[in-house]
Amino acid sequence: MRDEELNSLDEGLRRLKIEYHIFFHGNQAKAPDELRLRIERLVKKLSESSDLSFSQRFRFNTLVARYYVYRDLWRRTQQEREMGAAGAASAGASRGAAPRATEPELRVLISDPEAEADKVKKLYDALVAAGRTEPGKTQISYPQFAKLVATRTRSIRKQHGCSRVAFTLALKEESIRFTATAETVET
Repeated sequence: MRDEELNSLDEGLRRLKIEYHIFFHGNQAKAPDELRLRIERLVKKLSESSDLSFSQRFRFNTLVARYYVYRDLWRRTQQEREMGAAGAASAGASRGAAPRATEPELRVLISDPEAEADKVKKLYDALVAAGRTEPGKTQISYPQFAKLVATRTRSIRKQHGCSRVAFTLALKEESIRFTATAETVET
């Protein structure tokens, strides 16, 4: 019984990968959300099952790991497509206007976002000011922004073993560039 469900999960993952490939290449108008939800329900059902043998559990964990990698890839690809569409719409809306010259960037070093709320606020204010010059952009709230900065800071510090993270906000022609990088040189 469980082997059939694992086979179904394996086949569903193959089919979902194909469906997303077709979707991202423009041959299908809608993302395969229904199939994805069926796979997620099957994953949940199998994860709650306690009667899997060792080999079945190993196979299940392998399939789930593959699914999570695919899911993350699909999410990022979808975000990139949406950002590309938003950027194209923004560029289309501003046609005829003179391109904005490259402006100086703001660079802020943060080691503890909670303790350095003034730096986070400075970054947020600069981002809001830059966003006002871009038509059609929705504003992020300060609590959302502070959470993003805290999450990125923890992640980058853990990943690179650094003590500070450099957040850079730059206006380049028709877009806002907001980046976070490990600050390895102590100044």
